[in-house]
Amino acid sequence: MQYIKNQVFLYLTNRQKSMLFSYFASFVKKNKTLKKEDIIDKFIEDENYYYEINNPHFEFIIPLLSDDDFLKDLALVVDYVFFELEQKEKLKPIIEKQKQFQKEQRKRANDFKMSKLKPTKKQLFYYEKVAKAHNVQMKNTENATRLDLRNWIMDIIDNKENDDENKE
Repeated sequence: MQYIKNQVFLYLTNRQKSMLFSYFASFVKKNKTLKKEDIIDKFIEDENYYYEINNPHFEFIIPLLSDDDFLKDLALVVDYVFFELEQKEKLKPIIEKQKQFQKEQRKRANDFKMSKLKPTKKQLFYYEKVAKAHNVQMKNTENATRLDLRNWIMDIIDNKENDDENKE
């Protein structure tokens, strides 16, 4: 199934084959609720319509629309796209887990980097403002890192939000 592009539309140039294959694959994905025969019929109907109004997508396929080899190739492409969609659906949970893992890895890497850097002036200023605004005792920032300040600021903000929720 993976080499379907090398097996279909052999009577077209590489450029024509590529254009037709990508267009028809997206056409199939848009109409994936239909049956294979209905998709092919709809595609042929659309191409004939556009040809009649002098605006065809692909002029080179107009004579091929009634050719049996062309219709067989279209059917192969439909099967291939359905197979691809099915595989993508099967792999969705695995891909989601990978994305979640990568997100956690980026967060750890960022935390590690922040734990090695000294805080910026803006961060120190913001910490002072937040601490004063929430009437919280400031911690010693002399040997603090960016990670420490971020965590302290988040603790102050989270405690304030929790207090507001408890009052309601």
